[in-house]
Amino acid sequence: MSDAYTIRIFVADGDPEGLRIIDQLNWTGLGAVFPRHRWPGIKSDQTFQRPGIYLLWGFVEKDDLATLYIGQGDCVADRIDDHFKNKDFWQYCVLFTSTSSNFNSAHAR
Repeated sequence: MSDAYTIRIFVADGDPEGLRIIDQLNWTGLGAVFPRHRWPGIKSDQTFQRPGIYLLWGFVEKDDLATLYIGQGDCVADRIDDHFKNKDFWQYCVLFTSTSSNFNSAHAR
């Protein structure tokens, strides 16, 4: 049987449909989920200034299957900002990054 653990979800702007920051105690990772229309107001958050991976998804037509784009970046804010300007299909973003101060130095090796 696995050990129990706690997952925290921080609702950054008080709106449960807005920016949500997800972490687990004793984990150096961090997740974030947000709708596309919130990007201009949250892109300066330090969470997005780190290296990480992200998933963009949305529907081109109402009855279509979802379109999914998976990307990575040394500064995910730069990549997501570019997609905000040039890719219209996505309505939501999920990203994963590290909170470890050692991540950047290990990544540079």
